[in-house]
Amino acid sequence: MSVIDDTITRLQQLALLSADTTIKSAPQTPPDSASVLPMSVAWISGGSVTAVAYGDVKMFLTIRVDIHVNLKTLKSAYTQINGIIPDFLRRLCGDPDLNGEVSTITFPVSVEVSPMKWNNVDTLMAAFTVPVKVRTETL
Repeated sequence: MSVIDDTITRLQQLALLSADTTIKSAPQTPPDSASVLPMSVAWISGGSVTAVAYGDVKMFLTIRVDIHVNLKTLKSAYTQINGIIPDFLRRLCGDPDLNGEVSTITFPVSVEVSPMKWNNVDTLMAAFTVPVKVRTETL
């Protein structure tokens, strides 16, 4: 697996621990339907690279972690999201190198909450933007 895959896997593990109910996650449980709510999807949304010295590279990656809960009732959805957000952020602060997968999370981490549709099902999504730094060697 690549450093990106390993980073996403670790972020998904932390997301799964951040709710009172079981969260399904992609890619282990590809959420093609909304029957798996709540769910988490993590993906790379951008990045850049800097050559520090011969053979030494710093990658700055931006990983999105989107956690969706059912928006069947507004109160229930916000109760779930309001519990997930601080728990996930605390877990990130407590594991700034993501169990050795990255050099560090380059805080701040941002979060946005918005209603969404996933496969025609209304969800409430907490979208975390997690910037990380990875130091690696060139090929």
